[in-house]
Amino acid sequence: MKFIFDLDGTICFKGQPISTNILDSLLALEQAGHTVGFASARPCRDMLPVLDERFANHLLIGANGAMTHHRGSLQGSMPIPDRLAHEIISILDDYRAQYFIDDSWNYAHNCVSAHPFLSYIDPNRTASRVDVDQLNAVLKILILSCDRYEELVARIRELDVTLHYHSAEGILDLTYRGVNKWAALNRFDVAGEPFICFGNDMNDLPLFEKAHHSVLIGEYEPLLALAKEKIAMDDYVEQSIIAKLRELGERYELALP
Repeated sequence: MKFIFDLDGTICFKGQPISTNILDSLLALEQAGHTVGFASARPCRDMLPVLDERFANHLLIGANGAMTHHRGSLQGSMPIPDRLAHEIISILDDYRAQYFIDDSWNYAHNCVSAHPFLSYIDPNRTASRVDVDQLNAVLKILILSCDRYEELVARIRELDVTLHYHSAEGILDLTYRGVNKWAALNRFDVAGEPFICFGNDMNDLPLFEKAHHSVLIGEYEPLLALAKEKIAMDDYVEQSIIAKLRELGERYELALP
């Protein structure tokens, strides 16, 4: 069985790397014959530091589906077309929004002060901050803050984009129309192959809609109706996740070819 995991708020917490105990449990799934992949709002550049070297060649669906890495290299991307990206950036500048932009590896932003979000960017220092016009392609744009936020969002909704609001951070991200985690998995993999997913927020909805089995971490209400199971976000969340991985690994091991 294929297992797909969101990262932040699902198997890693408070911006810290995934615990060794959880990573060991994921490796045990693979040793039992299952396949493990990851799908995150983070670009692949920022997914790698919270994993460890054992997972560097795994399937990484980054930027909410705008990029896919496998076996250590970029396999595909779905950038925002140049003309649309320039229009969005112009609107953000008009509204004096703070924003952050990812391409396939590097990034650009207009933050004039140390926004807390920036502390999570490129911890391994493998990328470069560049000017907007030096980006190879715009894969994802994050709106970090804006004094006229509601008005700005209403304007952005008129465009050919997919919006994801990250409730824990209060950040809105934009990708091109139709880009999401399920679409990326479907492009990469054999359509219709069953999978199990773990997630916690808005950007996991497309995966939960298609999954054979789904596990919600926390209480995000739109996922409650879709989730097959729920794990509470409490002091025992890590132990509960590990126990659930063991249980599901054993349950679906019988179905492996």
